[in-house]
Amino acid sequence: MRAGISLQLGPRHVVSPDRVEWTVGRRWVSRRFDWNWRRYRGVGSDGLIEAGFGAPDFSGLDFGQGLLLVAGVLAVILVLIPLLFFGVELIVFGVLVAVGLMARVISGKPWVVEARASTPHRSDRLEWQVRGWRKSGRLIGQVASDLAAGRDPTRHQLPE
Repeated sequence: MRAGISLQLGPRHVVSPDRVEWTVGRRWVSRRFDWNWRRYRGVGSDGLIEAGFGAPDFSGLDFGQGLLLVAGVLAVILVLIPLLFFGVELIVFGVLVAVGLMARVISGKPWVVEARASTPHRSDRLEWQVRGWRKSGRLIGQVASDLAAGRDPTRHQLPE
């Protein structure tokens, strides 16, 4: 009889005997992004006003019409726009995940298996590069069991 297929997508969390919590899993993006927000400091509200995006003139409205206009604008901002963006965002996210997974499988890029210590006083990080989804899954299992047993996970061979 054939054993059941196990598919674990998320990381595994283990605690070593010295009470260090480890997270072992695949890193889906091999590059780290370094966002530098200081580049975008020049854009501000003054630049938008100079470009012609000033406040509109509502001087012809009475108080009731103004409240109705504000309520309508708030309804659109708080309800309709997030619903539209959420739906589009989910579709775009699904397409990006599918394309990224297919590109990684077709190109043969290795999966990066990463073990991170998530204890505040310790910031160890171990990495291995493995070709193939199953091999990386076996390596995650080996590393997690080694860390839980207190063994050094860097000494074993990569799975065949």
